Amino acid sequence: MTAQVIGVHHGHRRLDEPAAVRFTPQGRPLALRWHGGIWQVIGRPATVAAAAASTTGWHFSAQTGPASPVLEFGIAFDAASDGWRLVSVGGSPD
Repeated sequence: MTAQVIGVHHGHRRLDEPAAVRFTPQGRPLALRWHGGIWQVIGRPATVAAAAASTTGWHFSAQTGPASPVLEFGIAFDAASDGWRLVSVGGSPD
């Protein structure tokens, strides 16, 4: 499936595309490969959970380097494909 923009909400583009994500040993997102770059998570990612015991998604800020823009990413786990999906991207809320 190719990336599909499914709307814009509060400055975030809503997407639906496969996400190549690396995680820390504790299970938090560490980096995301997107548009040919490695976006390193900065700050603390926030979980999005459907139930108290399961993480179904994450929201986090990331950048490719100290001089790059900071973007906000949203990812969600897709049980049907047993993989992570990039569901939103937008500018920093600063």
